[in-house]
Amino acid sequence: MSRRRFVAGASAAVGVGTLPSLAHGKCLPKEKPYEYCAFIKFIQQLSYEELAESLKSIGLDGAEVTVRKGGYIRPESVADELPKLTEVFAKHDLKISVLTTDIVEVGSPNAEAVLKTAASVGVQRYRMGFCRYDLNAPIQSQLELLKPKFKDLASLNREVGISGVYQNHAGGQYLGASFWDLLQVLGDIPVEEIGSIFDIRHAVAEGDGVWQVYYDIIKPHIAALSSKDFRWGLRKAKDKRLSPVNCPLGEGQVDYRKFLKQFQNDFETALVTLHVEYLPDADAKTNLAAIEKDLAFLKKTMGVES
Repeated sequence: MSRRRFVAGASAAVGVGTLPSLAHGKCLPKEKPYEYCAFIKFIQQLSYEELAESLKSIGLDGAEVTVRKGGYIRPESVADELPKLTEVFAKHDLKISVLTTDIVEVGSPNAEAVLKTAASVGVQRYRMGFCRYDLNAPIQSQLELLKPKFKDLASLNREVGISGVYQNHAGGQYLGASFWDLLQVLGDIPVEEIGSIFDIRHAVAEGDGVWQVYYDIIKPHIAALSSKDFRWGLRKAKDKRLSPVNCPLGEGQVDYRKFLKQFQNDFETALVTLHVEYLPDADAKTNLAAIEKDLAFLKKTMGVES
């Protein structure tokens, strides 16, 4: 696959790098080769202004904002709250790079309201919820049921003007853990409508060195990159088996230098979302310091100036 520009969402429908009138005409920074955002799950106690100031000071371009049950914005409040957050971010030259949602089909609660509101304020993409298997039922039959649901959701995305991205997650119960099943479900759906947000941490946890196979087969569908790392360890003292334990970038099982060299060879521009999930009980200040450290590692490894 030759180097190509990264799919940045439904850019033709909602524009690239600018927000509509809700942002009072302010423009976001010119498009960069790599756009960096951070998942805000563990800093959700911050106000809109505090969040924007903190992310800007770290050197991020935007945020992956949770709009789901227990999220930064409740789905029922999205029409009121998302425009407010968009305005605050625009004031600080930041983007809402991704919305993290529980949406898995057109009939998911609040799906249409969330997507239409997001598109109306210039959000280009949202992360879908996870699809889980019933491991006591035939898997192929479940895949056949998922295919039309994904196609219907892709149609809604096209109509609204937004892109969906589905993240791989390690574990036998998850659609896409080993990617072959996700390929079936995505089929010929355009990447601009539903693509893959490739999570290298979960790909390595699921298949170790087989991540290279996973990456290669899903590459035509990749629409964003999720960055995190892990070590093998015991999560609890009573555990008998090793499990993936989240850790800072570059300190775990993911060979980031090898992976990012391949990734940058394939994609000359990309959205890279950074997940710090190894300090779940720490305060916002501690998590922000970890985000800053991991961002510096990413940029250094990718040869990007801060």
